[in-house]
Amino acid sequence: QVLEMEGNEQKASMQDPVDQSPSSWMIIFEEQRKQIVMLWHLCHVSLIHRSQFYLLFKGDPADQIYIEVEFRRLTWLEQHLSDLGNASPALLSDEPASYVASSIKALKQEREFLAKRVSSKLAPEEREMLYRKWEIPAGGKQRRLHLVNKLWTDPHNLDHIQESAEMVGKLVGFCEHGEQITREMFELNFKAPCEKKWMGWNLISNLLHL
Repeated sequence: QVLEMEGNEQKASMQDPVDQSPSSWMIIFEEQRKQIVMLWHLCHVSLIHRSQFYLLFKGDPADQIYIEVEFRRLTWLEQHLSDLGNASPALLSDEPASYVASSIKALKQEREFLAKRVSSKLAPEEREMLYRKWEIPAGGKQRRLHLVNKLWTDPHNLDHIQESAEMVGKLVGFCEHGEQITREMFELNFKAPCEKKWMGWNLISNLLHL
């Protein structure tokens, strides 16, 4: 139902172009992007999805429909989880707890996946520079995982968000070998070009079938 509603809203938006000046759209874009970043954090969304989305959509007028869809989906997800949390436990079973637990587990696995790529994707000099920048103690154990664990942890700091997205982009290789992030990756099914186990958007799609 949510997907159907979104589809109808998209058609209406495309049939009735929004009359906005570039400056007014940028104000809306910046505000919605801040809210999206916070919702990603609250809903435990994939770091790779966040990074792809953040690096691709920078305020071009053509971004508007994608920003709207992402914002509405995340808003629905947060509200859905909030409603479940406020409902009677007898009606809920363990749905909210199991969803949150599985999402947190998936993020942990994703961070472990990214940590394994630190050595192969970053030169030794670059790694050491990043360890210093992100205040990872020299000689400590699991430095790669400690580095990755610092990414996407402060949704209020846009400099931190930008640096986190760029770091994930380097580790995954969004733009290597001629592969570019494209808007088509973020259609309603949020397709991803490679490494489907880790990329893309499936949290809300799965939840819609509960």
